[in-house]
Amino acid sequence: MKMTKTKYGWCSQTEIKIFGELDREIKQKRKDDSKQDCPFIVPKEKREIIKIDWKK
Repeated sequence: MKMTKTKYGWCSQTEIKIFGELDREIKQKRKDDSKQDCPFIVPKEKREIIKIDWKK
């Protein structure tokens, strides 16, 4: 069995393939989650403008 040095340590080709797939899934999930973590980003059509009178 041929072992290769990777960022995970010494891994076989099968392990490298599995870790690569997991990395891609994790990165995709982070991209999807980051869009949900921004509640202030609202399309222009759905925005509400609130005016506050500060002179009271």
